Amino acid sequence: MADDNETRDKDAARPDDAGGTKPPAPVPQASAGPPAPQPPAPAPKPAAPAAPAAPPAPKANPLTAPVPSAALDRIKERFASQIVDVTYYASEVTVRLKHERAEEIWRFLRDDPALRFDYLSNLTAVHWPERPKPFEVVYHLFSVATRQRINLKLDVAEGEQPPTACGVWPTANWHEREVFDLFGIRFQGHPDMTRILMTDEWVGHPLRKEYPLEGNPGDHLQYRDVTTAEHVYTYDKSSIKGFGWKKEVEKTGEGRG
Repeated sequence: MADDNETRDKDAARPDDAGGTKPPAPVPQASAGPPAPQPPAPAPKPAAPAAPAAPPAPKANPLTAPVPSAALDRIKERFASQIVDVTYYASEVTVRLKHERAEEIWRFLRDDPALRFDYLSNLTAVHWPERPKPFEVVYHLFSVATRQRINLKLDVAEGEQPPTACGVWPTANWHEREVFDLFGIRFQGHPDMTRILMTDEWVGHPLRKEYPLEGNPGDHLQYRDVTTAEHVYTYDKSSIKGFGWKKEVEKTGEGRG
């Protein structure tokens, strides 16, 4: 009985060609038409400005390039605490020193067998009025035996007296007198600290920056008359065109130029 009922249920669920359940009709597709217009693409953003190029690195100045120096190496070994600074220019080394052991360093540079700086070729000064110590005393040393050079500097305050180098290099006697004459720097221990270029009664020191470029009134007094002939012969020898004309100039006191 149960089997008959199940069979009737299946028969009822089976589609009937005459009037049973039909499959659903297909959904009609929309007719194809032109595509919908697309919105315009946004304009591209302007590119960010390029970063400015880095400035080129400054070129090294070959004149100030460091150079090897046996003298500088020896000073660093023995007197490192006395070095203020070191500079280079045109293949020469300049060492700025403190005052305390300056004479000891000079003697070391002169007596060291590997250096032998036996010649003080020049000693001069520079005036820097804006500096706390407005003067530099500069020593140019040369070794005749080893052909080496080195320059030394001492900073000097107004009224300060650096030590004399006369006991190390005798030529310092005249160099230091010239620095005193033109800059007013006195050297402690100098045997004859007097003028050497200007007259003894001269007022002032002509290479100091405050000294007038044209000189002070009365600086250029003419102490004796100078004839034209003497002037021409002494200062303008190129104007004298032979011995006979020279004699005529000396006799008449007249000359060319």
